[in-house]
Amino acid sequence: MKKITPKIQAVPTNIITGFLGAGKTSAILHLLKSKPHNERWAVLVNEFGEIGVDGSLFQGQHTEEGKIFIREVPGGCMCCTAGLPMQIALNQLLTRAKPDRLLIEPTGLGHPVEVLESLTNEHYFDVLSIEKIITLVDARNLVDSRYTDHATFNQQIAIADIIVGNKQDLYQKWKLSLLSRVN
Repeated sequence: MKKITPKIQAVPTNIITGFLGAGKTSAILHLLKSKPHNERWAVLVNEFGEIGVDGSLFQGQHTEEGKIFIREVPGGCMCCTAGLPMQIALNQLLTRAKPDRLLIEPTGLGHPVEVLESLTNEHYFDVLSIEKIITLVDARNLVDSRYTDHATFNQQIAIADIIVGNKQDLYQKWKLSLLSRVN
């Protein structure tokens, strides 16, 4: 008798974006700590460089036995240089994990609008339910035009449903240090 595999439908999916160093991986690791015990969560992480640091962090702290499934898409922006590899990785992750929730972390230099377009195409229309898009911002960079004038940074802000000012503790130290230099 052939085993019938239930169809994966309407998986709640959050995109967690932010510029390089904004703390996306740390935020996701924090979210994973509050995962309900009975749920299966999946994380698709995009690594810009050759070495998968973020994916290794996730895999080093979470296991499939703990109902957390990790898949990495290496080598550039998920949708641009890695469009087909992203789809393959996502399909494999969904098939293996059959998740109750999916978290997607594009690289900090990725284009979140294009990632969203890939995830809302007809192939994923019934499979994924795109929920809040969260953009993390390192407040120390809000006075730096290299960030505020960067097209990707502005796209991340524009696409966000929620913007989180991250690294507040570092911002206070940075602000105090800056003020002491002025005086």
